[in-house]
Amino acid sequence: MPGLVVRKSNGDLRWYPFFRHGEKFSFYPDKDYGESETGFKVGRGFNFVKYLPGYWMPAPSPVPHRRIGGGNSLVVLEKDGDLKFYRFEEMTFFVKNTGHRVGRGFKAEWDYFVAEWTGNGTSDLLVRDEDGHLRLFPWNGEKFVDLGREEKVGDGFHKDRFTHLLPGYWTGREFPDLVVREENGNLWLYPFNGKTFKGQGKPRKIGRGFGDQFTHYFVDEWMGNGTPDLIVRHKNGKLIRYPYGMFDSSKDYYHFSDPPYATVGRGFKGDWVYIVGHWRTPGHPDLLVCDNHHKMRFYPFENGEFVELPKSEKYVGNDWKFTHFFDFYPVEEQVSRP
Repeated sequence: MPGLVVRKSNGDLRWYPFFRHGEKFSFYPDKDYGESETGFKVGRGFNFVKYLPGYWMPAPSPVPHRRIGGGNSLVVLEKDGDLKFYRFEEMTFFVKNTGHRVGRGFKAEWDYFVAEWTGNGTSDLLVRDEDGHLRLFPWNGEKFVDLGREEKVGDGFHKDRFTHLLPGYWTGREFPDLVVREENGNLWLYPFNGKTFKGQGKPRKIGRGFGDQFTHYFVDEWMGNGTPDLIVRHKNGKLIRYPYGMFDSSKDYYHFSDPPYATVGRGFKGDWVYIVGHWRTPGHPDLLVCDNHHKMRFYPFENGEFVELPKSEKYVGNDWKFTHFFDFYPVEEQVSRP
């Protein structure tokens, strides 16, 4: 069962399963379904600089690559630059022989991107350092591997030029790629071959007009057609979907479609917390939101748009005063692409 691991301001972690009650979903337990409580305390002392959920624990059986986002365990960054690994077993972080150092020399100012970069069945780590270099740190199940000179897999990705780096299976191949947003609003595709971004040909311009009017970017396979799409939040509160695929017979590559673009949601505020996850069905993304009143809202994605449920079904949690939200898929029930 998927759910949320949340962090309290005191460093405690709690686990909230996302219960299924017939055709409805909620974080509220229901005794009619054998649920008596929730919000289980599953960790303490989690006072770290960064939190990197990922599929660090291998699946019990081979599965296709999982969605980019969420995870089944947690890597954290200490102030001293060490990375530590915490397993999530039997729905808790209170397990023996965990919290070991798995990397060193990492910095808080770097940007961190977790995905199955090497295609080995578990997550790996890609970072953007302060000089615009992309560095790859494969995960071998116990620690991050030092690649030496081969660690730098991309150059020139400076923050002042590229404001957003969006991992996804943009070329439809085995490994994730990067779509980057340039400060002028253009989107560029950088293919990745499992080892490097270098030598993969010139980056391809695949979108334009993604200006400062957009505040949030949500990448997932929204339409379930095997390629990611992009949903963005406009500062006016609308959610807009940009389809991605092969739309022009004169082009032999994936790209974003031409306008018009569909509005798939309205009334979404900039200070809400947004958590995209595969909450109901593996391979099918939906949206959870923690609003500015600390209420959890559920927005299923159906028929190309977010569904505005009745209040009794939309509000699925209350008093969620937490600092971090991680969508988790326990290792016994890995989430995979269909």
